[in-house]
Amino acid sequence: MTAAAWTDIPRPGRLRSAAVAAVLALLVTLAGCGGGDDQADQPVGSSRISSADAQAQEQRILAQRARAVRDHDLGLFLRRVDHKDAALMARQRRYFRNLVQLPLARFSYQVTSGQWDGVKPAPSWGQDVHVPQVQLTMQLRDFDAVPVQRTVGFAFSFKDGRATLVADRTATGKQLFRGNPAPWDLTAINVREEPGVLGIFDRETSGSAATVMAAVRDGIDQLDRALPFSWSGRVVVYSVEDPRVLKSFRDVPGGAIDHLGAMTFPTYADGERSQVASTRMLLMPSSVRAGQPFLGRITRHELSHVAIGVRDDGAPTWVSEGIAEYLGAREVPLRERIIPTSALQRARTVDATMPVSKGFNDSDQEWHYALSWMAFDYIADTFGEARLWELIDAMHNGGQGTADVDQDRVLDQVLGFDSHELARRAAARIRNIYG
Repeated sequence: MTAAAWTDIPRPGRLRSAAVAAVLALLVTLAGCGGGDDQADQPVGSSRISSADAQAQEQRILAQRARAVRDHDLGLFLRRVDHKDAALMARQRRYFRNLVQLPLARFSYQVTSGQWDGVKPAPSWGQDVHVPQVQLTMQLRDFDAVPVQRTVGFAFSFKDGRATLVADRTATGKQLFRGNPAPWDLTAINVREEPGVLGIFDRETSGSAATVMAAVRDGIDQLDRALPFSWSGRVVVYSVEDPRVLKSFRDVPGGAIDHLGAMTFPTYADGERSQVASTRMLLMPSSVRAGQPFLGRITRHELSHVAIGVRDDGAPTWVSEGIAEYLGAREVPLRERIIPTSALQRARTVDATMPVSKGFNDSDQEWHYALSWMAFDYIADTFGEARLWELIDAMHNGGQGTADVDQDRVLDQVLGFDSHELARRAAARIRNIYG
């Protein structure tokens, strides 16, 4: 969401403003398989070493590094890294220190026969260079349902037939990584783990770790009391400020991450359309600085998406966001629930209609979130909370979903009136409470 002015429920002598509300138990196995399939000798750069021999060396080095993570052995992790490259050594030390903080159930490398195309070796790498595509497998114990696989790359230089890892990125500084990197791939992190919560912080946000962990832990407990179903009660939360991490996120609602308070995002097992390993959460520092009750509210909103999971898949966006807004505000005392001032103005002047999914996060998103929230607030107040979940289940339609053009049929079945009437009553509720 974009930054907004907020309107409090009117009462004498009190105004309030805030930032925008948008947000296995296995023994660690960290070994890789050595060697590769027999194949004809092929030149590697200008080397006479066969591709099979090169791949076998690369696999042994990376398996050694994986074992070093398991054993917390920095010396072993760096043993076959080019010690003359200070920047490379610094990045590898940082990465090791990040990894050993994580609760890893799995961490392994598998060198493939594929090479990274278009990678021009830097002169400092030497003349006999191999840049294989490597499958990295990671799984966070208790938080990822399945392992997460990503394609990464390393440049190996061969001198007298012996391999040395000389680069983890291209000569121009581009990271050899396919897919969305995690914070531990990009910056130094500080990990906090409590039952149900894995917190990832960077240097700028580590000072607020206790505040964030408490907010998430409380949010999980509060949702457990509000939801009519059980869920894992576990979440990975990122609270980071490093621009390199923030710029790595794709498909950001509204297109600008700086305007968000928080968001949730799926972490796929092996690229998009594969199984979701976990749904993780990003909590922006601005939301932490806003304090309570806003921090709790936005935390519960995003946790709602994690908890509800696939139960609202295929429903119109206003349904998914409306229930999250409702659950986010549910624990806030009525007189402390704020709403964007622009939404109150719209409720006074516009003939309301429920927002269409395609444009939900456009320039009118403040209005869309507010109207969706008040629609669910109206339903709960009029029919009881059980009707909210009846509506969500009907819109989910057994996984088939409900298109926007078909929502009136479902609304009429569940509520007895259509989306235009629901929007009219939601707008009236905004006026009655905040006007």
